[in-house]
Formats: sequence, structure tokens, C-alpha cells
Amino acid sequence: MAKVANQPLFPLPFLVFFVLSIIFGFGITLSKAVSQTRYYKFEVDYMFWSPDCVENIVLGINGTFPGPPIRANVNDTVVVEVINNLSTEGVVIHWHGILQRGTPWADGTASISQCPINPGENFTYEFKVDKPGTYFYHGHFGMQRAAGLYGSLIVDLEEGKKEPFQYDEEINLLLSDWWHTSIQEQEVGLKSNPMRWIGEPQVVNYVHIDN
Repeated sequence: MAKVANQPLFPLPFLVFFVLSIIFGFGITLSKAVSQTRYYKFEVDYMFWSPDCVENIVLGINGTFPGPPIRANVNDTVVVEVINNLSTEGVVIHWHGILQRGTPWADGTASISQCPINPGENFTYEFKVDKPGTYFYHGHFGMQRAAGLYGSLIVDLEEGKKEPFQYDEEINLLLSDWWHTSIQEQEVGLKSNPMRWIGEPQVVNYVHIDN
């Protein structure tokens, strides 16, 4: 009688697929377990401020200039409710450097990804940050960024991971040009025909943000 070879209980391809499924599924579960949702509320309004010891009108967020820093880890979800407290202008905020994979409507570009937020109204941005780095957010309507509507957005590595290098201290600096003329005067000058050059900024403003 011919011998019958011993057959494995499960074929090898099935076992490989089964093991990989467990590993992949565990990785997704772990990623979801450590990621968080970071909530922020931004109230945008004009206010008096002295960025260079000369009082001027700036665009602030929650009564501060520049706006408060946003900090998150890779794979976190960032949710920002923006409330427009201006009297006559719309507002949008662009998250500079964030790829917005799957959330193009949260990019914050006026008349492209969304309509401006009308005075007295609000809009909630929600997006995922998937790459570590130092980014910033800024107004993307008219000349509002030049008026101070901006802030830092820092994405750290996932919880438990470390940078591949050593450093003594992390310092976050925001640099920006600053004019003493109003953004309305700047905008009218740049749009005039012939154009009226607004001149060099009076100062390069910098702010040290404690994270």
C-alpha cells in the first residue's frame, strides 16, 4: 500500500497571512490607543498691542498676540473651533505644512476649500497630523496674517519615541515683518495702479513662545 504523506493542518500561505494579520491589526490598535484628539477654541478679534513698543492694532486670538501655540503628537487629531468676533471681515485660518490627507475642506484657504467665516459665526477645523515638525498657522484672508493672525503648530513624535539626536533645550521663535501702517493702507497701496509700495517693514518682530 502506498504511503500517504502527512499533510499540515493549515497550508503555509494561510499561516503567513494569519500571522501578518495579527501583527498588522495589533499595530493599528496600538496606534489608535496612543493617539489623542487635541481641542482648541480660537476667538479672533482686533485689539491694541505694542509689538515693538509702538502701540498699534493687531489681530489677536483669545486676547493674545501672536496666537496660542498648538502642540500635538504624530497621528493625533487636532480640532480647532474658530469664532469670528470681527465686525466687518471674514476669517479663515490655514494650517501651513499640514498635508490634509482626507480633509481638504480643513485646509483654510478662502474661496478654495471654504467660504470665509462671517462675522459673529464660527467654523470647526478637524484634521490629522501625520508628520513631525515645526509648522505654523496663519490667516488666509486679505492681509490678516500681516496684522498678526498667526501662531505656531508643533507636531512631536509619537508617545514613547525619541529624537535621533540630543539637544539641551527647545526654543520656539516666531519671526515676522511688522509695519506701522494699517493692513488696510497696505492692501490699498499694493492693489493701486500704479502700485504704491508699502516700504520696508519697520521691524522684524520675534516672539519667544513657551510651549
